[in-house]
Amino acid sequence: MRFETARLIVRPLQKCDLADVYQSRKNPDTSKYIGDPATIEDARQRIEEATQPWQGVDHQKLMLAIRCKTTDLFIGELLFKFTQKHCHIGEIGYRLSPQHLGKGYAFEATSTFVPHLFDQFELNKVIAVCAINNVSSWRLMEKLGMRREGELRDNMYLQGNYHNCFLYSILRRELQ
Repeated sequence: MRFETARLIVRPLQKCDLADVYQSRKNPDTSKYIGDPATIEDARQRIEEATQPWQGVDHQKLMLAIRCKTTDLFIGELLFKFTQKHCHIGEIGYRLSPQHLGKGYAFEATSTFVPHLFDQFELNKVIAVCAINNVSSWRLMEKLGMRREGELRDNMYLQGNYHNCFLYSILRRELQ
């Protein structure tokens, strides 16, 4: 999958993204709601997984790089996976490099990504999950038109502790 927005190019992660992925994922601030900061080996494994042929089976990740159109700077990543393909349900995830937060890139990328997913994969529902303290993430989900379905107790294990999460979703018929 590849698409463009006014300022961004979104394309599959490639081996040439390794240094950028590592720089983004090693940051403790952007990792605190997702997992431990990455090592170079973690980043290498992510790239290796991303460059394998995508079969579109449940839980296999489609990993995309977000890059600036004019400078080719690495902005962050998007992710999609089927959670229940037979029920037409998939999940999205996103992560921005720290220097690109607060500039509208996450909304620009995801607001184009979600409709593409509905169309390309004939989805009925797209979900997203985030730690309840990750306010910027759940605010983005709400800006995308997603609705909070509930709170998942002790759903993430981050930095030695369990954390509650919010589950958000949007249905095909709710797309604006």
